[in-house]
Amino acid sequence: MAAALLTLAPGVALGLVDPVLVMPWLLGLLPPLTAAAASPRRPVLVAVATGVLVLLAPLAGAHAGTATVFMTAVAATVGLAAAYGRTAGGTVLATTVAVYTIAPPALTDVDPRTLAGAWPAALTVLLAGLWTALLVAVLTGGLPRRESPRVTRAESAFYAGALVVLTAAGTWWAVTYYPDTHSWWLLLTFYVVLVPRAGEIAARAVARAGGTVLGGVLAAGLVALDLPGPVLTVVTVLALVATVVATAAAPLWVLAALLTVSVVLTSPEGPETAAWVRVVLTLVGAGSALGVLLLARWLRSDHAGAAQQRPDGERGAERERAPDDHPQDGPPDPGAADPGADPTGQGQRDEDGDEGRGDLGGFGHEEHRREGQQAPDGERDERGEGGVPR
Repeated sequence: MAAALLTLAPGVALGLVDPVLVMPWLLGLLPPLTAAAASPRRPVLVAVATGVLVLLAPLAGAHAGTATVFMTAVAATVGLAAAYGRTAGGTVLATTVAVYTIAPPALTDVDPRTLAGAWPAALTVLLAGLWTALLVAVLTGGLPRRESPRVTRAESAFYAGALVVLTAAGTWWAVTYYPDTHSWWLLLTFYVVLVPRAGEIAARAVARAGGTVLGGVLAAGLVALDLPGPVLTVVTVLALVATVVATAAAPLWVLAALLTVSVVLTSPEGPETAAWVRVVLTLVGAGSALGVLLLARWLRSDHAGAAQQRPDGERGAERERAPDDHPQDGPPDPGAADPGADPTGQGQRDEDGDEGRGDLGGFGHEEHRREGQQAPDGERDERGEGGVPR
């Protein structure tokens, strides 16, 4: 908590000089702060990567096509890194890059979509990230770290595919129809809700949506109280501090509520407009993530059902070839599927002892089921799922 507070202190001081500097500082400190949970060296790498990408993002965001390609490449990198357990800080980095791709804030009178106008913001983001990395190394250097667990190839492919599809669609929509607005909140929701473990997505979508609605109501209530300017400024600073602390240790719905209060109260569009826009975009983003999950499950179950349907000719040939291949009273064929088994593979324990990971209709388990299926004579059974001849 001390590290989180110290990382925000320079941002508050800069805000007293020029309030426009608060947002770049906050966006720069969050990626390395979240990356610190995995490795003491990761924050430095994430800080540098964020600063470089923030310098390029406004230039790429000048056109819908280049913006879409740029953000899709960032999303693909974050998604594929999950296969190696390198997810800490990735989605927060992508969120910061999305902000500067879609709506780069201007720190000077120069157009922020030019190199001369982009480098002050990139420098602020870089300094915030390096300051955070330094504090994290000094204050938490002796604490144990926990890398994100590796996921199966199927889970990594689903995660990367979902990020790429939603990021491409969301970026194109935002840059084409609502550039230089808070339309990047849609991408933020994608990155918060989507995780490699597909079984967690529904709960995260509900938590994200519920927390955002709660935060919007709280912000609207604070505005309705018509607090004096200095009091509202103190409340906003406290909300920012609480948001940074919640990033390290708080349930998702709490983080979503605090972040919504902070963003709405500091929005140049006005709290009333910002509150309802954020709520709507969050609900759309959470619903889109759930839609991708349901589509993946449907495609998976449809593919599994098609694989279990054998052609009539093959079934007839099998009956003529061996009418008693499967005697009712004989021992079961170890290669054949159990009619009572769960076709999705959920509940089966995989190699590292986890049960029911994912929940994409068997993603991550099918590989383990196929391994070691042996025929009685020691040769690998030549049938696939459900006894289907390959």
